[in-house]
Amino acid sequence: MSLTKLVLTTVFVVAIVASILYARTRREPYAPVQPIDYSHRLHVTEKKIKCDFCHENGQGKTPYMLAPSAQKCALCHRAIKPDSPEVQKILQHAEAGTEPEWKRVTGISATGSVFFTHVPHLQAKIECSTCHGPIEEMDRVTRFVEPTMGWCLSCHEQTPNQIRKVPHTNVEVNRLTDCAVCHR
Repeated sequence: MSLTKLVLTTVFVVAIVASILYARTRREPYAPVQPIDYSHRLHVTEKKIKCDFCHENGQGKTPYMLAPSAQKCALCHRAIKPDSPEVQKILQHAEAGTEPEWKRVTGISATGSVFFTHVPHLQAKIECSTCHGPIEEMDRVTRFVEPTMGWCLSCHEQTPNQIRKVPHTNVEVNRLTDCAVCHR
């Protein structure tokens, strides 16, 4: 192969790789269209409704933050904006005893064998926005972070009062960076 062909081939391959890497970093944040338009900005910022009014795990009683049921939405919306097309959708679900098929926006990949619970995060008074971003400003929920192991560890490593001495040694470790805390 001639030197010119080798140089052109190398430039071509580098250009392709650079394009792929650029495209990966420039993609739009994940914000799926939901079956019912819902604005956290309207409910939280304008109407001043607290997160745990709708999300029943606001006190950290179960591992997951539960999306409000259609019945929960209907408690208010039978009287508030019942003629709105989007409210009509949720009221139809409430009457039928069904739930909208919400699309998960933030979650941990099942492939990582990761156990995650909101409970210790809520007990530690970690703000929802730490992981979910400025959700109170969102008309459509958008994934704020990619919850990778490195991202989680960056917070776990900075958590105070978690240093423990390994029994029968002089070694101290951050308990929250132990693999078994998340991988079970």
